[in-house]
Amino acid sequence: MITRSDELACLYAAIEHCNDRTADHQSRADRNINWLGYVKQMAESMAAEWFVAKRLGYEYTPGSTWDKSVADVGDHIEVKWSENPVSGLWIQKSDRADRDIAILVTGVSPEFYIHGWIPVANAKKDRYWISTQQNWCVTQANLQPIETLQRSKYAHPLV
Repeated sequence: MITRSDELACLYAAIEHCNDRTADHQSRADRNINWLGYVKQMAESMAAEWFVAKRLGYEYTPGSTWDKSVADVGDHIEVKWSENPVSGLWIQKSDRADRDIAILVTGVSPEFYIHGWIPVANAKKDRYWISTQQNWCVTQANLQPIETLQRSKYAHPLV
């Protein structure tokens, strides 16, 4: 579902975003990677966001959602990506709990897999808190199947 053209658009946006930055900032868990690794991670995460947008019928422009005050997809969807197929869904303190949902995507472009979703408010419960990392991690077994999203109260009409 992600094309080579999509991948190139994500790569160009990642290069632009990372041009004057390094991966060594507080909001990142993986701070010890080189600049090329950082660009790759940013491009992959955008490709995962685009994958979700396509799956749910939303428009998407790579690089338009760097600000945490804006959702990754639509106006309420945060996409949490990991290359690791058994990763949990990691929620940060900066993730918006008031209305957003989070969707876990794993894999590498163009082969992504959606594992499920959870409202961010539900993910920020004590049972998921990881004190050593100061964030929350929801295991895949605790996510709702993506097929249930459109039937839930968290579905928003597509524009």
